[in-house]
Amino acid sequence: MGLFNSNYSAPGPGVSKNERRKKGIARFYEIFFRKFWDLIKLNLLYIITLLPTFAVIFLLSGIISNKFGYSESVMNALQSSGQSFTELDAANVSVTMDLMIRFIVSVFFTIFWGGGPATAGFVYILRSFLWEDPVFIVSDYFKRIRMNLRQSLIVWIIDIIVFIALCIAYFVYNSMPSIMYFLKYVILVLAFFYTMLHLYIHHLMVTYELSIPKLYKNSALFALSSLPFSVLTVLVVSFVILIFPAIAFTSANDTIAAVFMILVIAVVFLLLFSFCGLYIECNAVTQIKKYIKEEVSVERGE
Repeated sequence: MGLFNSNYSAPGPGVSKNERRKKGIARFYEIFFRKFWDLIKLNLLYIITLLPTFAVIFLLSGIISNKFGYSESVMNALQSSGQSFTELDAANVSVTMDLMIRFIVSVFFTIFWGGGPATAGFVYILRSFLWEDPVFIVSDYFKRIRMNLRQSLIVWIIDIIVFIALCIAYFVYNSMPSIMYFLKYVILVLAFFYTMLHLYIHHLMVTYELSIPKLYKNSALFALSSLPFSVLTVLVVSFVILIFPAIAFTSANDTIAAVFMILVIAVVFLLLFSFCGLYIECNAVTQIKKYIKEEVSVERGE
């Protein structure tokens, strides 16, 4: 028995067959509190296996963070605060901003779009929690990674290409005059829709045997057919990701800022990915079950 292998779940949900299963947000909180320690274990396992792809995204996030790097505007903003700052101080602030922006962008990318093969195992475990399927966290996690290795890598590579293309297009249009300038908002809408699509793509990947084109097609259809819930899910998860960093950055008290920065680190390593992933997966299960009776009549990709 290791740290992650102590989840010897018995078959079935452990409740009466006649007991009505909760739905929606009530279902999310029921699973969250009942599987709290398992979610922490899963979060730690996911971070460990996520490191290679997370590092790649962290480097690519420089496309965004470089736009907020050291410049005269940074120096002017520091000087306008009424305190004395040197160019070295401005450079240090710029480096800190660069690292934080890269980290936040990478977290957003990973939570919403995924992190390659590790996400297949991660989503499979979360889906099993919601379906009340018996699951061994470590062994089933790596089994699902092996089974969906090719598709998850392809989706991740496509995501990287889309990310780079959207970033370049946005900054190009943002620097253009006249009507072309407003095309940047079209890019933002496309990025938002592409994010909603990812609320379903990994669930479909680990549940059904679908080709890559069908994965994207069906994910887009679910995103559109469940538009209000998809938008709400993106907004709620975005709030959860940003709430602690926002308080830390906007706090006028250095002690409060330091406390919330420590909370950011603790929450990320212990629970953030599992909490957000479970919320996203709960939405996916709820919306997909409106059209497909999962758990009973589907052919799972086991």
